Amino acid sequence: MVESIITNENSRTIHGVTLELLRHPFRTLILNWNWKAAIISSVLRAPIFFGVYLAQKQGLKMAFAAMAVQFVFRAITGGTNGAIIQSFSKIEPAWHAVVTIPVVLTVVMHIAEWFLQVGFDKIAGTNGKTTAVLLSVLGSVISAGFNLFAMRRGILLVKDESQQSFWHDIKQMPWIVFELVAFPLVWTLKRSKRRNGFDEAAFEEPVVSQTA
Repeated sequence: MVESIITNENSRTIHGVTLELLRHPFRTLILNWNWKAAIISSVLRAPIFFGVYLAQKQGLKMAFAAMAVQFVFRAITGGTNGAIIQSFSKIEPAWHAVVTIPVVLTVVMHIAEWFLQVGFDKIAGTNGKTTAVLLSVLGSVISAGFNLFAMRRGILLVKDESQQSFWHDIKQMPWIVFELVAFPLVWTLKRSKRRNGFDEAAFEEPVVSQTA
């Protein structure tokens, strides 16, 4: 197992984690590449491009080609994004990560994605990039937030102490989705009770996932 370079001292702040990423990009992004996030990103994102290109009557062949290009692109960048999100998943206060990481990753990845699709459309003679990328942007914001939420609960992690299998993580997904959907209600109820500002308990303490 590759030992994490994010130490206890610097793992709790955006500044500390960012500094470690800049100092050790190879170990952080390559050796700790999150293959679980890569699989999920490819499987969920590629069909968006297939559907959009097919709906815009670009042809079945071009729809499959667009899907294949995105599958490979997301396999690479999804794992990198997952490694970054995992590095930032323990910072405190939690809202620092919530309001920064999904936005930053979405902007950076979709600039690259836009140019990729511009090149694809130019070579293939198609024109489906705008709608597909816009839908992909929405998917990225949701997926980055979900990954951060899940990783704070010990799901979708790689090279961590628990070493949970991918199948174990998949089985926990319904419960994590339920927690995420219920989070605004839980936060509102706690806030109305305590009347002392933002209650981060749901993000701060990882919940022990239910085992099947």
